[in-house]
Amino acid sequence: MRVGGRVGVWVAAVLGLALAGCRVVPVQAPDVAGVSNAYLVMPAPGSPAVLYLWARNPTPVADTILAVWVAGADSASAHGTMAMGNGMEHMMAIGAVAVPARDTIRFAPGGMHVMVFGPPPTLHPGDSVQVTVGFRRMGEVNAWATVITYAQVDSLVERGR
Repeated sequence: MRVGGRVGVWVAAVLGLALAGCRVVPVQAPDVAGVSNAYLVMPAPGSPAVLYLWARNPTPVADTILAVWVAGADSASAHGTMAMGNGMEHMMAIGAVAVPARDTIRFAPGGMHVMVFGPPPTLHPGDSVQVTVGFRRMGEVNAWATVITYAQVDSLVERGR
């Protein structure tokens, strides 16, 4: 349908004024501000899975990770691995994780990680599952974790992920 005459000029003027007041806000991908390099390691049936990821805070103010959720899982919680001094390690739950300003925290083998209880039994290596990390300041940040096997974890460590 063609709009002509004064109506066409009026519509163009109103549209021009409306657009002049708009500002373009860039959308940031999760790996820019929030979560990247996420991997869910599938366990033996009946055992919890392990989630590794990087949490990035690009802002000039420190933030805190308060919670982590994995789609379809019963629950998830951050844990740390602590050396006991006799070559043994102990794992314990961590309530919140500080993410300093303009820094990245790595949940990686041998250190902090997320225990995923009751992971979806339908996941297989190569699948992806949605992960949500709840930050105190940045809010909830969604990302996708690639499902891998324990045999693939060593290659992640070798590549610095």
